[in-house]
Amino acid sequence: MPVSAGRRCRRIVRAQVMESALGSTLNASLCEDRSMRWNPWLIIDRSRFFVGAHPCPLEGGFNFSAFDALQGVGVGDCDSYVGDTRLEAECTSGDGLVFRFRRRRCVPPELDAAVTQRMYCVAEWSSPLDDGQKYVVLRHDSLERAWCLRYPTHHHSTSAGSFYAYLFLDLRCVVGRSTPTATKRYLRLEMSRDSREDEQQSLCVDDYEACSYWASPTCPKTVRNNRKYSVFR
Repeated sequence: MPVSAGRRCRRIVRAQVMESALGSTLNASLCEDRSMRWNPWLIIDRSRFFVGAHPCPLEGGFNFSAFDALQGVGVGDCDSYVGDTRLEAECTSGDGLVFRFRRRRCVPPELDAAVTQRMYCVAEWSSPLDDGQKYVVLRHDSLERAWCLRYPTHHHSTSAGSFYAYLFLDLRCVVGRSTPTATKRYLRLEMSRDSREDEQQSLCVDDYEACSYWASPTCPKTVRNNRKYSVFR
């Protein structure tokens, strides 16, 4: 079957490509924003996978509840207490993101991560179409795995500091504000900022509600680099 020739405009924005539909002639209008669409698949240089990282744009301590779109379920009893599942972001510059699932059964199987998993930010951008979202490429701290995190650019202004973030489980970023429909390979994270952060603005506070039900040393408090964490053992 013959393949018709055509012209397409492409624009690389960090790790993602915007491209136009295939046109029959070379036309400058192909490169106008209104003619461009996001290709969801990311461009990753595997030869430089572990070379460098930069501070993540997301900062602070968050409790979250995870919904696994592929399995069609939440994490069940893993969000029984406030702080059962946690994300600590850039508690000190260069720390990256640390996901704390507390127990192995709480780690979504498709994420293929450790119970306490550090991820580093290697690229981040906002859409030139101004969709109100921030996109971040995350990499595993020691294995060749990568994900895309999408969250609202102005999440600080949301009600009670809560918002939805989407963690895509393969090398694609589905753009836009709405719930993804092109894939089910993502986790929807219902994020809420620590209630005590306003009182301790210089701290990334892990306020794990379950610790109030158990006596120390089950939930010891540790201090590192002037940042306070509660550690579940």
